[in-house]
Amino acid sequence: MGVEPDRPAGFLKTYQFVAVFITLVVLALSIAGFTWAQDEVTLIIDGEPRQIETQAETVGVLLEQAGVDLSCSHLVTPSQDSPVSEGMTIVVREATPVSISMDDERVEIDVVGATVIEALVAAGIQPGDDLRVIPALTTTLTAGLDITVSEVVTRVVEEPVALPYEQVERADASRPAGQTEVVTEGVPGEVVRTYHVVMVDGEFSEKRFVAERVVRQPVDEVVERGTRPRVAPASFTRTSSSSSRSAEGDRLTVTATAYAPGVNGVGTRTATGARAQRGIIAVDPRVIPLGTRLYVPGYGYGIAADTGGAIKGNKIDLCFDTEAEAIAWGRRTVTIIILQ
Repeated sequence: MGVEPDRPAGFLKTYQFVAVFITLVVLALSIAGFTWAQDEVTLIIDGEPRQIETQAETVGVLLEQAGVDLSCSHLVTPSQDSPVSEGMTIVVREATPVSISMDDERVEIDVVGATVIEALVAAGIQPGDDLRVIPALTTTLTAGLDITVSEVVTRVVEEPVALPYEQVERADASRPAGQTEVVTEGVPGEVVRTYHVVMVDGEFSEKRFVAERVVRQPVDEVVERGTRPRVAPASFTRTSSSSSRSAEGDRLTVTATAYAPGVNGVGTRTATGARAQRGIIAVDPRVIPLGTRLYVPGYGYGIAADTGGAIKGNKIDLCFDTEAEAIAWGRRTVTIIILQ
């Protein structure tokens, strides 16, 4: 004989079914609870934060559900395709689209900032003295603003400049009035001027004076001007062979040389200030007063209007128009006529 069970078999099966059913219900409720759960995130738009509970799976969907208008230029961190997680922070910043041109390259960039200098930093360009930026670094950004960046090179250039000398005149009582002589030649000085030459993108832009220094001081030209009154000679020394008296005037035997103005260092002005030309005769004023009219055989008429360091005593120097004429004359002994 078998042993009878404590309970009926049917009751045992019903209990097991109820246990399984309750387990399934609890499991379903747990799954539904996870489905209905929402993530809490922080959304910061242009610096203003707010808390949002969302079931969105990505940042882009969250922003769309939150009514954030992304039709204009914005920067979103993290990116819009990033998954949403509990406690995350999403930052939305409005950006200004600008263009930056440098070294023949042009880039379009969305800048989160207010001024040109912030746009350069965003593009990886460090503003400095070697760059020229248009418009100015403090200019407020506007959509579509075109920023031009040029390379600036400053070169130091030194230029020598002649420093003119002055003419100093001194009175000399030992010289006849009107007679002048340069006793010290003038020598120009020299000054070096320093400039900064600015080159923009390899092309000249501007030249700025910086400083100057004197390399050599000028030497003044010293001119002595005679102040002794003119005195006509009392008489001429004559001999029967060298001089005679005639109705035309006094005769005087002299040694006559020749010169041409502007040749071999000879000036173009006489001691009296007249222009050197044919007819001008250099004399010793102690023998023949300046201003005296003369007749020279083989040369013609002239006037005593010049002096010379080598013209002493019975010597004269005749001015010709050309060097060839002066050479042809050479040195001669002639008897001149002093016209009164």
